[in-house]
Amino acid sequence: MNLIQNIFASFLMLSIIWMVSPTMSYAQYYDDSEMLEDPLVKPQIWKLLKERPQDEYLWARYFGKDLFDITPEEYQMYEVLKSDLMNTDKSYQEEIEKAKMERQMAQQTFSQSDYDQWTKNISVNFGQIEVYFTERFSAMGSEYVSYYELYPNEDYNLTKWVDEHEARLKELEELKAINEGNY
Repeated sequence: MNLIQNIFASFLMLSIIWMVSPTMSYAQYYDDSEMLEDPLVKPQIWKLLKERPQDEYLWARYFGKDLFDITPEEYQMYEVLKSDLMNTDKSYQEEIEKAKMERQMAQQTFSQSDYDQWTKNISVNFGQIEVYFTERFSAMGSEYVSYYELYPNEDYNLTKWVDEHEARLKELEELKAINEGNY
């Protein structure tokens, strides 16, 4: 009986430590009165987050998991950090709004046949393909992050990028159909 009580007490103690440690590490790295640089010590991703604090993909990379899988403490940290990063530079917010407006004005409705034609020469038509992706992802309730935002040095194969995003669009369309009961 004593052995069972010891095991239970050890388990209880480990559970408490596990639950408290993320909060403690959060407090250790972040002081609300002052924005600390890179609380999770991931400098490359942090640099990108400072440039694009609304990029959910970057946040998922920063936390090392999907944002739907983060703990409540991590979510609180995410909200605070994101808010602080977005509010640090008002001109950045103005640029974001301007870019969104320009993108909306530049968007046209493109058909699947237009897209099929463009994919015959991806390197020449990549600008139109990105506008098409932006439009299609938006229609699916998702956001398309441009190739040049993620690869400013253009060090990822364009054809592979297009193939991956085509596949993602098909997944989103299937999910939408299932959610709407059209499967």
